[in-house]
Amino acid sequence: MKKRIATLLIAVMCVMMLGGCKASNSPKEKNLETSDQVSEKVSDESAVQEENTSQNENDSYYPVTITTYNYNHEKIDVTFDSMPEKVICAYQNNIETMMALGLEDKIVYAFGMDDEIADEFAEAFSKIQYSNERPSKEDAIAIQPDLILGWYSLFADDRLGDVDFWIDRNCNTYMSLNSSAMGSSEEFPRTTEYEYEDIMNIGIIFNCVDKAQAMVDQMKAEETKAAEYAQTIEVPLSVAILEDESGSYRVYGADTLGGDIATKAGAVLAVGSEDGNNISAEDLIAADPDVIFMVYYTGYINEDEAIASIMDNKAFSSLSAVKNKRIYALNLTSIYCSGIRTYEGITNISSALYPELQ
Repeated sequence: MKKRIATLLIAVMCVMMLGGCKASNSPKEKNLETSDQVSEKVSDESAVQEENTSQNENDSYYPVTITTYNYNHEKIDVTFDSMPEKVICAYQNNIETMMALGLEDKIVYAFGMDDEIADEFAEAFSKIQYSNERPSKEDAIAIQPDLILGWYSLFADDRLGDVDFWIDRNCNTYMSLNSSAMGSSEEFPRTTEYEYEDIMNIGIIFNCVDKAQAMVDQMKAEETKAAEYAQTIEVPLSVAILEDESGSYRVYGADTLGGDIATKAGAVLAVGSEDGNNISAEDLIAADPDVIFMVYYTGYINEDEAIASIMDNKAFSSLSAVKNKRIYALNLTSIYCSGIRTYEGITNISSALYPELQ
């Protein structure tokens, strides 16, 4: 009997030992990872490491200070202790420049575009909060932005208020230079250099100076190419940049961005060399420019209509530009506070002037 009990005890102990061995092996089996799981873990760890590296770089980069303006056209210095994370972004130039720099995730509210978003930014644009309406001052306060990018007019008392109001609330501001930030166009003619400065300042604010510089360099290269080619032409082309205002024509003259681009490309302004006053049809016929650019924009007149307003008008049949079919359309967004669309303005004007250069 004792022998049978002993035998049973030994059998039970073996079963327990076997069960224990099996239990001790199960965690190891559970922890086995597939190659995909290992790759995913490595990828996650790399992403965390990259994020930490980026954060360290930002920590060492800031603070940075840039110069901008208040509503009295006075220079002010604004300091950024860190990268802005909640940006109210106004108007085409600022919205598209932010996207070109890969900063759409920093935009918490955008508004005020004059044209459809550029195709290359359509996906990024679909992810941001955009409205056709300017927010009220109260709505803007509720957003709690840490940066407002806009034009001079945005900071009027009956809009969002002067920059001091926002800076006192820990929100920096930046005015697009060609939007009258410095003063009138008569005193401060609009130039491509100011557009470049805007792009570079946004690059400085967001620690992406290299990207901003690459965009500016591309634009400058197109300016240089047109200017150098113009030196080979014995007689400069005369141009007029106009906007049809129902019977008279607004002139984009020497003090405008369009005029600046054209003259840098070696053209001579047939009208508007000194001011931007409107001219009559008779004035245009008397000036008889070699090339005419007609300005268009969404909600007013489209590209084809802008060209037809001159080409199909019998009163202008004697114009050299009509006879030679040298009437071209220019999108307003490429020649006014244009941001990255400055490239479009430069290339459209230079290719129209010198089609053989393309």
